[in-house]
Amino acid sequence: MLNGKVYGMSSAPKWIESQIAFVNEEWRQRSEPPRIFNRESRHANTSRHDVVIHNARLQEEEYDLDDCGYILVNHKTAVSEFRNKEVVAQQYFPEMQEVILELTGAHTALPFSFYQVRSKRPDNFFDAYSLYMHCDFSPDTWLQLAQSIVQTSGTEEQYPEDEWDFALYNLWRPIERPVEKDPLVLIDARTIEREDIVNYLAIEEGTNALAAIPLFNKNQKYCYFPNMTPDEVLVFKQLDSRIDKSLVCPHTSFIDPSAAADAGERESIDIRFMCVFPKEKVN
Repeated sequence: MLNGKVYGMSSAPKWIESQIAFVNEEWRQRSEPPRIFNRESRHANTSRHDVVIHNARLQEEEYDLDDCGYILVNHKTAVSEFRNKEVVAQQYFPEMQEVILELTGAHTALPFSFYQVRSKRPDNFFDAYSLYMHCDFSPDTWLQLAQSIVQTSGTEEQYPEDEWDFALYNLWRPIERPVEKDPLVLIDARTIEREDIVNYLAIEEGTNALAAIPLFNKNQKYCYFPNMTPDEVLVFKQLDSRIDKSLVCPHTSFIDPSAAADAGERESIDIRFMCVFPKEKVN
């Protein structure tokens, strides 16, 4: 069960200045998507922008997954072996399913079986901290992906898209220690325009790894939760088929200029659940 939503006091400043990499403006008008699959292709297709990042712990208004697209909750897990896939599947996924159902009131929450434990220097490029603002999946293929998740989730239920809506959420938690450097930054979903989101491919060849990536816009608002602990979970939206809700919450790690020189390396786990909602009837 949740121990409550996290708001209130913070020893960190109200805002900090840093840089975030966004896809280059040239990709706004190009018909083919950029490919970002290693350090070299990331450098070639993104550029850094100076930004102000707000301390979300000090926001006066409450967070809402359907509005700004993110929320932070207190949750103490019984799991400690996050690199043990069996433990994560059998213990951690059920814990997080309970969290997301309580937050959303969804009819059900289906697991997205792939998950990642992220660290500074992993063997795989995509297990490292992200260093550019991105969305994990493309809005253009969301309904196809939603049906794929239904089919692979093990449920016997069918959820046709003319009767059901689907929203995909990330549940992101630090492990081992509090976050002292390289925290996660989010774009407030209320401040991103749909035309500022373009597709990109996260592979060198082929087209089966379509995701999305935002272009920089000076009207965007950037937020983070400083000093997150292993007893906190940041929940944020990946995609949503409901037209009256926020669509997506782009995210990345960033360099916190206030971090101590001897700050410990961040490790984190992020898993995903797709929530299923009955379509609201239109009179």
